[in-house]
Amino acid sequence: MRHAFTVDAEDWPQLMCSYLGHEMEVSEQFSTSIAKVLEMLDRHDTRATFFVVAPHAEQRPEIVREIVERGHEVASHGEAHAKMHTFSPKGFREDLRRSIDSLQDITGERIRGFRAPFFSMMPEQCWAWEVMLDCGLEYDSSLTTLLWQNEGVALPDGPFVCELPSGREIIEMPALAQRFGPVTGRLIGGRTLRVLPAGITRSHMRDREAEGLPAMLYVHSYEVTPDRLMRYLPSGLPASDRVKLLISAKAFEIGMGRMTRAIESLRHRHAWGTVRDVIEDLRGAALPRVKVRCSGEIIPPVDTERA
Repeated sequence: MRHAFTVDAEDWPQLMCSYLGHEMEVSEQFSTSIAKVLEMLDRHDTRATFFVVAPHAEQRPEIVREIVERGHEVASHGEAHAKMHTFSPKGFREDLRRSIDSLQDITGERIRGFRAPFFSMMPEQCWAWEVMLDCGLEYDSSLTTLLWQNEGVALPDGPFVCELPSGREIIEMPALAQRFGPVTGRLIGGRTLRVLPAGITRSHMRDREAEGLPAMLYVHSYEVTPDRLMRYLPSGLPASDRVKLLISAKAFEIGMGRMTRAIESLRHRHAWGTVRDVIEDLRGAALPRVKVRCSGEIIPPVDTERA
């Protein structure tokens, strides 16, 4: 079976500076890291879904076109790269619509999926699924199951069909997570993939395949370089902000030298494809179905049942 290989195509320097109120162009780190990801995927004849931040695509359209030309899928990672709790339904609709229009203009292809930055969708934002469908999307990958469980909402540990109050449906491809003492780590991807022992990842993949459900790998493009993130920051930043960015960079760089090896190990053991490919593989499968009873932003419990 095929599992979903996903890449969050982001420029760490630009995003971090914008959070501190400093505007800068997308750095060369973005182009360099995407090129390395594409080279690695070509080497292993693997296709992936790239969740792209729209302004990054607008400043580096040639990189995004190359992603498509090499046979990969481009999906939306939003316009503002903001956590879901910062949006009203109207604000999210505007952000999502702008990002989709921008990416479709650049790629010439229909955008079918979305991922919220930081997998930040929580039960109180379940109205966002209706907005996604209004914008023409077919699937979402915006939440972490364990965090919803902490809110008292039980979700399937794998892809599921979300039935909305309107009667429409959208496929959710969530990030799974596991507790390691006081720390919650998403499986499989990001810092978890870089830092934890490889046996944890292998155990997770065995469990997924035994259950007949696809896993989802996610990496950030800047994790594959590996590179020193601070070198791409602009000069002239206040000393206090440079200290904040240095601390953040050091945290992000932990284990980055292991990322490529971890991905290649997974690639040799399992088959991978785009989210679009995996969803096509699942058509006709008895995926769990989640009935969401919600009106506006009022979220009663979620019911789950097998199709």
